[in-house]
Amino acid sequence: MPSDDQPVILTPDQRVRVFVSSTMTELAPERGAVRDAVLRLRLVPVMFDQGARPHPPSDVYRAYLRQSQIFVGVYGESYGWIAPGEQVSGLADELRLADELPRLIYVKEPVRDRDPRLAALLDGIHAASYHTFRTPGELRGQVEHDLAVLLSERFAGSAPPQPPAVEFGRLPSFRTPLIGRDVELANLTELVTEGAPLVTVVGPGGIGKTRLAVAAAERVADHFRDGVRFVDLSPVTSPRLVGEAVARGLGLRTSGAVPAATDVAAWLRTRRLLLVVDNFEHLADAAPVIGELLRTAHHVAALVTSRAPLRLAGERVYDVPPLSEEATDPAGSATVRLFVDTARAASPRFALTPENTAAVVELTRRLHGLPLAIILAAAKVRVLSPAAIVDHLGDQLGLLTGGARDLPDRQRTLRDTITWSYRLLRPAERALFDRLGVFASGWDLDALTAVAEPGGDPLTLLEALVESTLVRHDAMPDGEPRFSMLDTIRTYALERMRDGGQWEVAHEAHATHYLSMAQAAEPHLNRAGGPLWLRRLELDRQNVIAALDWLLDGEDTPRALRMIWSTWAFWWRRGHIEEATRQLDRILGQDHRLTEAQTGRALLAAGIMAFVSGQYDRAEDLFLRALPLLRAAGDGPGASFALGPLGQFAALRGEFEQARAFLDEAREKGENWQEGLYHSRVARLKIAEGDYDEALTHLRDAVEVARAVPDQFVELIAHYTWAVWSVDRGEQAEARRHLVDGLALGAAAGDEAAVAQFLVALADLDSHGEPELAVRLDAAAQALRTPSNEMWMRAFVAPWPATGLDRAATRSRLGPEAYDRAWQSGEELGIERAVAAATARR
Repeated sequence: MPSDDQPVILTPDQRVRVFVSSTMTELAPERGAVRDAVLRLRLVPVMFDQGARPHPPSDVYRAYLRQSQIFVGVYGESYGWIAPGEQVSGLADELRLADELPRLIYVKEPVRDRDPRLAALLDGIHAASYHTFRTPGELRGQVEHDLAVLLSERFAGSAPPQPPAVEFGRLPSFRTPLIGRDVELANLTELVTEGAPLVTVVGPGGIGKTRLAVAAAERVADHFRDGVRFVDLSPVTSPRLVGEAVARGLGLRTSGAVPAATDVAAWLRTRRLLLVVDNFEHLADAAPVIGELLRTAHHVAALVTSRAPLRLAGERVYDVPPLSEEATDPAGSATVRLFVDTARAASPRFALTPENTAAVVELTRRLHGLPLAIILAAAKVRVLSPAAIVDHLGDQLGLLTGGARDLPDRQRTLRDTITWSYRLLRPAERALFDRLGVFASGWDLDALTAVAEPGGDPLTLLEALVESTLVRHDAMPDGEPRFSMLDTIRTYALERMRDGGQWEVAHEAHATHYLSMAQAAEPHLNRAGGPLWLRRLELDRQNVIAALDWLLDGEDTPRALRMIWSTWAFWWRRGHIEEATRQLDRILGQDHRLTEAQTGRALLAAGIMAFVSGQYDRAEDLFLRALPLLRAAGDGPGASFALGPLGQFAALRGEFEQARAFLDEAREKGENWQEGLYHSRVARLKIAEGDYDEALTHLRDAVEVARAVPDQFVELIAHYTWAVWSVDRGEQAEARRHLVDGLALGAAAGDEAAVAQFLVALADLDSHGEPELAVRLDAAAQALRTPSNEMWMRAFVAPWPATGLDRAATRSRLGPEAYDRAWQSGEELGIERAVAAATARR
């Protein structure tokens, strides 16, 4: 503690504090990466360069260290500066002073020789006590994971909360109120609620179709038992991908074994909801997909935005007009109110006055009542008066050459307004705007830094683009900043990027960033940090796909393989198997650019995707082709991946000796989490052989290993297999206990496939003692089941010993009315209430 005559130098915040030690110039990007990791965990980064400037440097870092709970040291090649009168550098002194704190040490792989003094300093740290890294992105992932683990082990009650789940189908939020659309909103609401199965909101770009559709959906949500789901099709590049895009937007698993639209239809068939599908105009050939979904799901309505009708039977079309310029007082028109509202957001001191009203009215007239054009123009009041905006814009409209002259007036006006807004940017802001068009689904601050031109301040430039309303600051559930462009503006940015010669460099920077992110995620996807990384990858899924496409279009096959292999658990666990299979097929089509070891991994990844899709013949062929390549490369974990399913296939054919040989080799070569699957698979083998005692031993080991790793998926498989063992032994209560345990794990992970599988088994067990509960659980399971979901679970668990609930017999036993009431009640349960119902009689 400081003595009474010493100044008290406080750290920037009095929460859990993480002291960050490194050289500041050499490792500036790495310091930023550590800061971001600390902030993401809701902790406080304590850094020398944050303040306390009136005090001597040594006093600052010593005071900061005294008030910190965790020390993070990052070291490169430099020993750091030695202050006058000191014997060691501040870097070395900080490490010495932190001796009693929990320490996380990271050493960057050197490009040149280290300073001998730093090498000696690092020699004093046991090699097992620090991590090496290559890039700032990789460092951030390591620090974030290690801090989370350290908090859970060392700081009771300080562990960060689980990251919020990605909310599939969530309606987008807007920072400003809807202005001037009362009549349109009422009309559209009436169309949706009067029973039309399909309402298409049409109009040119920038007219406000999405904004109006979302407002209508919010207003009518209570009319639909299951609420509203939103799907954005703007990133979709081909009509044949629409079914899969809708499935992804709803958070559904796809497999490639059945059309994605089949999975969507199966999931929707019991739902009563409004499906909002945004940006359909470039996918007109896929309109029949929407029509077929609505024919299958009788209680689902669709609200679609497009620049043209879908031309489907039963479609009601609502043409969005421009904002009204009519009012008794011109200052009260919708167009003027929108201008004023946007202008005040840009410059709080702006006010509509007698002196500027005429200019504002004239401006909105020239912009044809287009909301987006008015918003872009109004944002300029920060630097221009309304009269100046009229003059500047008047010089541009009709003279710019960015758009075709034969476009309709409103579309040409919007494009010219975007061009005018773009030309008002400074050169550095334009350069960043161009490059930001590379993002397929928004971006965070790390991605911004990666894609921006080096040497500038991208955050300051981004703020200017947000102020110009060319970039949106999106509200995320966890409060983390994320940014995006409207599709109309992104299209313009892509054109500017290509015309300005930035196409190659921007796409390469984008692909490099997401490859680095994928590699940083890989060690954590099956570990404690998995939920955080799975969520991050889900948010950037479209960017990862775009990066893969870029690499494969450029025939950079090895890097594409590294990206998809690093994230294989994401595609698998999140159910984006169809997309992964498509990318792997492209990679295997370029296998002449891969080494034999790389080809083995590509075949293995494709085999995994086929396996969890229920395509067992294809999976076995791919595994058998991969196995010799993986063995020859000494790739033990990879070989273990192939051997486990191969053992399973052999057992299904009754080839028990071959199956055991495959499984034993898988255990020998696999990682610790794979051992849990080994025990469950051997238990299945022993059950088939009738050796129930040895099967039980393996089941106990499977649960123990899964909990030690920990790995919820492996434990879930073990519980289901144990329930199968229990039913075979006639121990119904024991079977139910394991089914309930596994059900809880599946529900915690939000895995609808697992939940449905466990509910069906529980319904079978309960069908004799509690038939009404059994019907409810069975109905809840059917509401969650899709073809791809069933394939996913069947790939890993033994067939249930019974055939399931005998619905006809149960209906006869309960009576038709009671049965139908129970079934309808079950369909409406959802995961949370279904789990509660199943566990109530545990």
